[in-house]
Amino acid sequence: MATPRTQKDLKADLQADLLVDLAGPAVEEPPALAVQPCPLPPELSDATPSLSLALTPLRWSRPKLVSVRDGLGKAVRVGPLRVELAIKE
Repeated sequence: MATPRTQKDLKADLQADLLVDLAGPAVEEPPALAVQPCPLPPELSDATPSLSLALTPLRWSRPKLVSVRDGLGKAVRVGPLRVELAIKE
């Protein structure tokens, strides 16, 4: 049957393990790799952005972000108000 270890024994063992770890050779971290930035999308030089604001007689609803009806862009609906930024070619 094993004898129970005292707190002092456990503390001495832990201290000895730490000193052995500190006495060993230091492990160097490999140099960080340079992260290449993502390429930017090509400019839409022949497209025309448009901003529209519409007030509808609809009831209030929660704010939401939706796609525009035609072309690229986004629209924000806040109750009866709709703000749309569209890019049309």
